[in-house]
Amino acid sequence: MRLRNLFALVFICICAGLNAQDILKIKGKVLSSDNKPVEYTTITLESTEEGVVAEGATDAKGDFVVEAKAGDYILVIEPMGYDVIEKQVNLTTALDLGTFTVKGSQTVSLDAAVVTAEKPIYKVELDKKVYDMANDPMSQGQSLSDALANVPSVQVDAEGNVSLRGNDNVKFLIDGKPSGMLGVSDVAEALKNIPAENVERIELVTNPSARYEASGSAGIINIVLKKGTNTGFNGSVTLNGGIPDMAGVNVNLNYKTKKYNVYTNFGYRYANREGEGSALATNYPKGIITDYRQTDTDRERIRRNYNVRVGGEYYLDDKNTLGLSAGYRYNNGDNISTVNYSYFDPIWTLTNRTLRLENESEIENNFDVDFNYKHEFDKKGHELSFTGRYSYGKEDENGIINQFDITNNPTNRESTFSLEKQNTAVFTADYVRPVGEKGKFELGVRADFNDTKTTSANDIIQNGIITPKPGFLADIDNQQNVFAAYTQFGNSIGEKFQYFAGLRVESSDIEIKNHITKENISKKYTDLFPTLTLNYKFTDKKEMQLSYSRRIQRPMGFMLMPFFSATDDRNVRYGNPDLNPTYTNSLELSYITSIGKLMVTPSLFYQRTTDMINQFQRINYREAKDKDGNDIFEQIYISRPVNEGNEDRYGLDLTATYRPFKWWNLMLNVNLFGYKRTGYYTEINHDYLNPETGNIETKVDGQDFSGDGFSSRGRLSSNFTLPADFKIQVAGNYMGSMKTAQQKIEDNLSMDFSLSKDLFKKQASLTLNVRDVFNSRKREMTTYYEGSENYNSMRWMKRSINLSFTYRFKKTNEREKNNRQRPDGEEMGGEEMSM
Repeated sequence: MRLRNLFALVFICICAGLNAQDILKIKGKVLSSDNKPVEYTTITLESTEEGVVAEGATDAKGDFVVEAKAGDYILVIEPMGYDVIEKQVNLTTALDLGTFTVKGSQTVSLDAAVVTAEKPIYKVELDKKVYDMANDPMSQGQSLSDALANVPSVQVDAEGNVSLRGNDNVKFLIDGKPSGMLGVSDVAEALKNIPAENVERIELVTNPSARYEASGSAGIINIVLKKGTNTGFNGSVTLNGGIPDMAGVNVNLNYKTKKYNVYTNFGYRYANREGEGSALATNYPKGIITDYRQTDTDRERIRRNYNVRVGGEYYLDDKNTLGLSAGYRYNNGDNISTVNYSYFDPIWTLTNRTLRLENESEIENNFDVDFNYKHEFDKKGHELSFTGRYSYGKEDENGIINQFDITNNPTNRESTFSLEKQNTAVFTADYVRPVGEKGKFELGVRADFNDTKTTSANDIIQNGIITPKPGFLADIDNQQNVFAAYTQFGNSIGEKFQYFAGLRVESSDIEIKNHITKENISKKYTDLFPTLTLNYKFTDKKEMQLSYSRRIQRPMGFMLMPFFSATDDRNVRYGNPDLNPTYTNSLELSYITSIGKLMVTPSLFYQRTTDMINQFQRINYREAKDKDGNDIFEQIYISRPVNEGNEDRYGLDLTATYRPFKWWNLMLNVNLFGYKRTGYYTEINHDYLNPETGNIETKVDGQDFSGDGFSSRGRLSSNFTLPADFKIQVAGNYMGSMKTAQQKIEDNLSMDFSLSKDLFKKQASLTLNVRDVFNSRKREMTTYYEGSENYNSMRWMKRSINLSFTYRFKKTNEREKNNRQRPDGEEMGGEEMSM
């Protein structure tokens, strides 16, 4: 069956019939301890699957009535100035719960009633992990890149690259969909420009079901933005500043009634990220050291970032919700790099030195607009939703590079130019229908359209004459369209066992046009992605889940661009437009258990990846001059991505939380994994400059990607609640070493610190954050070649100290929310996933 016919069939199936269900009433009365009615008390009825399903308020007599369908709920009573009460309710017929007496003390004693505890920052569920970034003091005043390092199972290396369980093939989403806010081709850089204050929470899905797009072998990191759900007018203002130079202001506002909700966030962020790096190349072509080359790099990344987002939801009635939002981000930045090359003989006598200075300006514009519609049928869980998102991104970079010799005389002047434009559109339709008492059937379609245009040039400027450098000129049009359809079904067998099976089909249509070389690359392929989840519930506090999924990594961004980078012309990188996707089969066994004050969630995982994308590196030479003007041959390293090799990765991801006392909370995340890689890549190059003969020759270059070993990642955070509303958080981070046949990455240990204090009856907070307390966070690795080796050390940001002040204002209680399953994202972004 052709995919377009499958689309048509899905839309026909989406228009299914309606089921009705009786609405039941719950009533009661709220009185104070002196037996007086408590008027305007907020009453909400919550479901673990749907969030808030009904809400109301007490009248002048303290009476309330809420309505809902039959089911198990939690009734939340929130009187202003009194403690919150929660009561479990099994609704089978109309209920009269009688009288609730509220008190102002810290404890409320009622049948099946408990006082709402402080909201946990991190929550582990079998299908996902949720990190409450909005309530973590260590995220205040930080960029999203910095704050992600606080999330268990997530690692951010010294260059800002994000990995999940040690695997950097992560799919990032914003509110469940791709977004222009994530940049055109560099997600790591985009994350550094998004304020953490704009983020409500982070959702981690390591083995997604068929409903999710199949991209990302490591899994999905979904960034859920703040939208505001409190009734009335509410908001917050955050001011922050620190060293190295950083300053910002961010505002979040929302106004909500029973009919609509409008929200906005806007802000400005200035940051100067100072980084540094060093490299040492040692040459020993015949086993004896002949020379050294030391490279010292200092970088400044100055960013002036403006962002604004406006959105709203309109509740047409109890069954239909419309949502519309738009966001814009503007970044004006400067990239300043100083690269110093020093050349030494075998006894470390300086033979030459070259200084390379680059000053690049960068202007970035990102825009996206979202539309959402959801219809809820009469039967709980029976729903139909449509979403659409259009994103536009533009990155414009212009730079000047000046090169000087050992006597500081200018020897070379270059100009660089790069322009990237990206248009992305995503459309989805999803249908969910309950089957029987506990079953669920899902069906959906999705279309992704992505068009990226890249233009770049690197010219030599000499005596006013501009000469293009070969290999640096590019004019590329990259179109990637993906059409998908999925179906999945789940049900329960007895009271303890659940299953969920799904199948997703994705058809990829890729067209890459090189307008310089007139070469076109076209790739079309259709893949099946089965998923299966088995869940067994031993008790209310002990569950186990076994899940399987097949994933894909499509090459994107810079790895497809066939042109060179220019900042460091001794370490040259370029892309490969002929890359193929890699595929991963992922198996995971998870367990959740609570033992008193200890909650432990171990997960065993195994991943098999084929046709991996690896960085192939080779050595070449070029003609140059030494300090005396003599002709010499200078060594350069050239790297590009290639498809070669397979990998087996297996390990244990353990998350544990323990609260020995009310004032002390510990959270530990440990990721232990082993790996075995196979693959040897060779290619014939006809541009090899032989330093012994001075001739251009043909040379066969090869690199062994094979290797096996064991590595680890870990984070331990300790949170203290002290008198006078002080809070302290200390976190240690560890990244273990990794080794292949030709490369070794060193381990790294670092620490972060946070001190916060609530002010003005908790309407405000003052937070001090110190990131990388001992200035130890960096990446060190050594690459081995035939006759040489190259050591690199990189630190993309030095130790930072940040002070932030947040003031919150609201008209109503914190928990007065309407958490209907809004269409925040077609897959995630505000909705709880459940079996």
